[in-house]
Amino acid sequence: MASAVTAQNPPQKTAWMEVFVLWFAGISAAMQFAKFSVSYNELLAYYQAGPTWTGASISVVGTIGLIFGVTAGLMAGKIGYRKVLIGALTLGACLSFIQATLPSFEVVMATRVLEGFSQLGVVVAAPTMIAKLSAPQHRSITMGLWGTFFGVAFALTGLFGKPLITHFELSGLYLAHGLFMTSMLIALLLLLEKGEGRYSATPLPNNDGYFTKLGKIYRTPQTLLPGLVFVFYTCTLVSLLTYIPNFIESNSLRTTMQVVLPLLSTAGTFIAGTLSQYIMRPQRVAQLAYAGLAVGAILLSQLYDSVIVFTLLISQMVLFAGLIPGAALAMIPRLARNSEEQANGYGLIAQLGNLGATVGPPSFATLITAFGLYGMVGLVLFVCLMGSLFAFLASRLDS
Repeated sequence: MASAVTAQNPPQKTAWMEVFVLWFAGISAAMQFAKFSVSYNELLAYYQAGPTWTGASISVVGTIGLIFGVTAGLMAGKIGYRKVLIGALTLGACLSFIQATLPSFEVVMATRVLEGFSQLGVVVAAPTMIAKLSAPQHRSITMGLWGTFFGVAFALTGLFGKPLITHFELSGLYLAHGLFMTSMLIALLLLLEKGEGRYSATPLPNNDGYFTKLGKIYRTPQTLLPGLVFVFYTCTLVSLLTYIPNFIESNSLRTTMQVVLPLLSTAGTFIAGTLSQYIMRPQRVAQLAYAGLAVGAILLSQLYDSVIVFTLLISQMVLFAGLIPGAALAMIPRLARNSEEQANGYGLIAQLGNLGATVGPPSFATLITAFGLYGMVGLVLFVCLMGSLFAFLASRLDS
């Protein structure tokens, strides 16, 4: 029976339908970032709140993950992953419907804070459930698929968001997002078993206090190392996608690359899942990714005069960078000893990922301002060195 599946008795067949719907649920959660990113100019014009506060309305969602990422992993294991996921999607849909009424900016900011909890609930519960619903021979592939959810969300929102705003204004975009989240909620209510047994192993008795548990997560290599591999990726990729196109003089080519580069990153993430499943361990994939990123950066610093070569090299760098999240996510079910450690690992990835996304762009901006392209290349090389080191240490756990 499905409910008899445990960490010691993994499923023999992958529940592909549930896996794909959980992936779409992740996309709907990532759209909580993307919908305000794509509508930034319209928000600025409508609310007249100024660039700082309007920008804060985008980033505040990630701040919740930065503060409560690990806590969410602990709570999800205690409450139940299905309950957390259903609750997070319900909250997210309701908040989008509130935003569609275009309330005051103060109310908008309050909804954005609450959306941070909704987004965090999904990104902790959904990948844990995907791992539990995946047969061992497919687990790295499904984790690679999950790792694409953020890039796919931005691509879909970029594709459909502007037309929705053009025809139905801001209300249309936020209403459409609320309907999408609602459809994912209904689909999962129909697909997922009501019992939690299929999605988590029986928890081990643990009477430790909250801070003791928190400290244990940071001291446990199985949960910490994938997050440390991941944090250097988020530190770098957002900055590469933001600043590298500015070195391209051609306006048309720059615009094209702003579309192509996120797609290459998404492709790299899915490729990492396939490599991790069939060819090499995810730790080796991460090492390969950081090595490829470093080689691209070195060549970029020497061959930046040719526009074609420059474009090919930045494409190669973003593709290799895209391998990293797929590898880091695949490490978690491989290294974790039970579903509780898996959830803690995803919570820590959410926390450290938001940390990287917060400190990365200003760090790159500072060095680019001071040293130009060489400043960016130098920081990329440092990131690759540290990411490779933690991937190597993770490989020692699985040797």
